Amino acid sequence: MVLEALDKIREAEASIKKMRQIAEKEISTYEKNKAIEFKKKQEDSQDKVNVLLQKLETQKNEQLQREKDVLLSEAKEQDQEFKEKYEKNHESLIDYVIERVKKIYGGQ
Repeated sequence: MVLEALDKIREAEASIKKMRQIAEKEISTYEKNKAIEFKKKQEDSQDKVNVLLQKLETQKNEQLQREKDVLLSEAKEQDQEFKEKYEKNHESLIDYVIERVKKIYGGQ
């Protein structure tokens, strides 16, 4: 009877050991699968971040180009205004200088 009990204990221990090995193997497989899933999700997330950054960069570049175009347009307009004012005023300035010279040195 004692021998039967010892045999049953050994069988139970062997069964427990085998069940433990199976459980450890299942846990290991589960961990590996979860690590693969995590890495995939991490890569997908990084790809999404890269796409968003690219979109943001494109938007900023477009905005800067629009601002540059506006500034160039304004500069052209100002340049044209200055030229027009110069043309308009330089004639009257020349006339003014001639009149002053005539007044100072007398008209000849």
